Amino acid sequence: MDASKGWLIYGATGYTGRLIVEHAVSQGLRPVLAGRNEARVRDLALVYGLDYRVFGLDDPNAVDAGLQGIEMVLNCAGPFVYTYRAMAEACLRMLVHYLDITGELAVLEGLHRMNDQAKRAGIVLMPATGFDVVPTDCMAMHLAERCPDGDRLLLAFGNFGSRISHGTLSSLLTRIGEPGAERVGGEILSRPVGRLLERIDWGARSSWCISIPWGDLFTAGISTGIPHIVTMTTATRRLHRILRLQFVFNPLLRLRLVRRFLQAKVDHKVWGPTHHELHHGYAMVYGRITGPSGTTVEARLQLPESYRLTALTAVHIVQRIPELKRRGTVGFLTPAQAFGPALITEIPACRYLEESTEARPAL
Repeated sequence: MDASKGWLIYGATGYTGRLIVEHAVSQGLRPVLAGRNEARVRDLALVYGLDYRVFGLDDPNAVDAGLQGIEMVLNCAGPFVYTYRAMAEACLRMLVHYLDITGELAVLEGLHRMNDQAKRAGIVLMPATGFDVVPTDCMAMHLAERCPDGDRLLLAFGNFGSRISHGTLSSLLTRIGEPGAERVGGEILSRPVGRLLERIDWGARSSWCISIPWGDLFTAGISTGIPHIVTMTTATRRLHRILRLQFVFNPLLRLRLVRRFLQAKVDHKVWGPTHHELHHGYAMVYGRITGPSGTTVEARLQLPESYRLTALTAVHIVQRIPELKRRGTVGFLTPAQAFGPALITEIPACRYLEESTEARPAL
């Protein structure tokens, strides 16, 4: 498979999809663009001189026709809980590698259940090839190699000087009012969002973080086998206090009418980071692993702005997928599982900061 041709970006006209198209073309790649809206897909394809296809995901025959002659799909159409199954099942039928940029737990779990089918079909299923979850997946494996007996992992991330995109916020709205999660004893269990609060030292700055159901609760468990995992992101102490009342307002937020109202607000007002924010914002990842003896290893990753990083990592992984075919590696894979913890350092402006190891008394 030649990554310079024969691959398709579905959802190419969304905020992150456009960033990925732009970066792919800058690397000399010629993806086929696809989506539901013919005018938008056509106009974007004309800008870059690319081929395009128009199809929805409701009709399996239409999806199969849209994948004719394609060897790999990068699904950028979120919320992915609504798009992944139809596209992944078509990829299984058409023997096409499936990638996406999700971080949604339900999607990761659903794709993992297709592992045996993917192996029989000889294709790769690799979700989460963007900021969700390439840097955190690499961090998890990086720490696991330095503390092989580590059984407790904390991963935290922050995006500074930027804002959320329409697609990301729409994906969050599909889960608003739902409980959070943590990995406990190897199982992903329901826990309140924001149950845990910790001040994270990023190196040059620090900020409060709360626990959230990030994709690494699943992917880091697959990549490392670590049984206890917590994932966190930046938040205010005020939000942490408000979340103590979620048992009161969560039932309201789960109402379809309320979700439709909030989605309409997002559709009207939210697009994504500005050009300045993309190129001047930055992201950080903090990781800490602890072993039964109390030995603790922590590390930090300095990264470009998260949406720009998603474009960089997704295109980089697309270019590396042919390696897996040559190795005969197929089925469900996390990014670090496929390419190792050094994958993130292959991306420009991504680097580990100074690490520390501390022996602490076992609790």
